[in-house]
Amino acid sequence: MKPNFAIPSDLAYSRKSFVVKKISQSSFSTDFHFHKECQLVHVVSGSGVRIIGHSIEPFEKGDLTFIGANVPHVWYSDSDTGRSETCEAISLALYIDSALFCDQMGGLIDVKEIQNFFTQSQRGLKIEGDKRALIVNILQQMLEEKDVTLLSSFLRILVCLHEPTDITYLNAADPISTFSIQPPGRIPKLMYYIHQNFKDDISLEKAASVSGLQIHAFCRYFKSLTNRTFSEFLNDVRIGYACKLLQQSELSITQIALECGYNNISYFNRCFKKINKMSPKDFRDSLENRNRQKA
Repeated sequence: MKPNFAIPSDLAYSRKSFVVKKISQSSFSTDFHFHKECQLVHVVSGSGVRIIGHSIEPFEKGDLTFIGANVPHVWYSDSDTGRSETCEAISLALYIDSALFCDQMGGLIDVKEIQNFFTQSQRGLKIEGDKRALIVNILQQMLEEKDVTLLSSFLRILVCLHEPTDITYLNAADPISTFSIQPPGRIPKLMYYIHQNFKDDISLEKAASVSGLQIHAFCRYFKSLTNRTFSEFLNDVRIGYACKLLQQSELSITQIALECGYNNISYFNRCFKKINKMSPKDFRDSLENRNRQKA
């Protein structure tokens, strides 16, 4: 499952460090993507399953999450599973060009602390409690604000997000699902190759060859960047794709395992449970049970 690089249109040709917008669609996008902007998302209407990095959770009206730069993510509406006939998807989104913001503020304040927050946010944040209510209220106000008032509201949101109360991290530290946007090189080239060929048997030797490194040097280099062995990374990519198939298809678990590159079903089940803390069957059952409750 290759995440696509996306450029939020409102920031594409501007020097704005942040943009807030209201998005109304018939359903949430099914495009698994990433972009260099951080993104705060409040679900005004709609429900389904969201994937942020390696976190896979149901969402519903009121959900509030913050996603760091270059982290693959997607929201699947209930209607995307084919089990619901109608679904209105409305959200408020705040996009932040963290690098530009820190550059603009660098002459006024010490930005090291906020830079560290943006780095940590690549784990994905879920915001709850009183903090969620406060941030949502500010977001709604920002839709009508401009100039200094808008900037003031934006800074209030950053202060709220930076404080640890009512915050849950969705992924472990040093998420391997973070992709750097950089000129063609060893790792971008390898990532592209993996996401094009993960269904096949990709040997360590082949991965090292694609990267232009000897095996021993490749292993050290890859783990230093991802905090994972190559085998662990490949499993994560395959299991991420399995989750999508469990959500969007009627394929059997055995068929899904084969489709994701696993010839050993027991090994597939062990890998899936290690990453998602539940078996493939339990994962699919939880989605079906939730859809039945909403029917």
